[in-house]
Amino acid sequence: WYQRRVRRLYVLVSNLDPLEAYLCNEGLVRFCTQQYESPNIKNYFKTYMHLTNYSLNKMSKDFVRSENENQGSKRTLTSVMTLLKSAGHDIDKIWKIIKDLVFKTLICIAPLTKVEQLNLEKCSTETQHFHLLGFDVLLDDALNPYLLEINGFPSMTTDYEVVDEESFVKTTVTSPVDVVVKKEALRGALHILFKRRADESYCQIVGPHVEEEAKRFLIFEDCRKLYTMFLKKSSLRKGSMLGSSGFRSFVRTCRVLDILPTVTNAELDLLYITICHQHDSTAKSLTFLSFYRLILTLAVRAVPGATLYEALKGFLDQCYDNITNNKQKLGF
Repeated sequence: WYQRRVRRLYVLVSNLDPLEAYLCNEGLVRFCTQQYESPNIKNYFKTYMHLTNYSLNKMSKDFVRSENENQGSKRTLTSVMTLLKSAGHDIDKIWKIIKDLVFKTLICIAPLTKVEQLNLEKCSTETQHFHLLGFDVLLDDALNPYLLEINGFPSMTTDYEVVDEESFVKTTVTSPVDVVVKKEALRGALHILFKRRADESYCQIVGPHVEEEAKRFLIFEDCRKLYTMFLKKSSLRKGSMLGSSGFRSFVRTCRVLDILPTVTNAELDLLYITICHQHDSTAKSLTFLSFYRLILTLAVRAVPGATLYEALKGFLDQCYDNITNNKQKLGF
């Protein structure tokens, strides 16, 4: 049954600050409807061989409607895992890699998402906000997972249309596989959100306990906190971009000129303008990603010869130390 396959995993983000997320133990596995072969000039146009999209493969004459969760071109994740286990594969190892992939992806995108939250002017702190994401993960021939995309609005439909070949009358039919998977994903998510405790259908992948090897990804969060700290001081009260006054406040409070004694204010102003204009020639403010790029530039100059991570961590540590010292001097 060697066909290209993609897993649709459901990830519940129940909180952004602090970040909390859960991975559903059930999911969908979509198969291509043609036997897979490595891409070459003779088969690259065979979409049923290389693409797993349901909207595409359901048009194939070889598409098999699933009467139960163990058969067809769309199956449950647990049934496929059982099949892999019976074939001698280490499914615990596969799950561990998938969880790590989801975890690190969320750690990377969370700071940007938190910054974007500032655009929600009427965002009530008493309202329970959450997001159910669809992670599409591709498995290669060695069963190594690769993230294809994240769907912000994964489909929760559980039926499909069948067209009679003679009368062309459309009939809506329920998909047993979609019912099993999506019912479990929604039920478990709502249980976590309203009961405020774990559910057996989900496993927590982001929470108070962070795995040691993934801690370096929290550097994005440290940068985000620095950005929002000076965003609040900026004259731009609305929106999610750091203006010139916020940037100058960052330079003074973090004593950037002390960290980089060979750099002048004029150079910092020029760097600010250059990075603002990198993606938009009319921009006069820094987005979070632009600010992160600026911090990286300064960090590399402040800690020469170090790796990017070491340089960034060292620069941010000095910034936070200077912020603490300034507060103590001012009696805060």
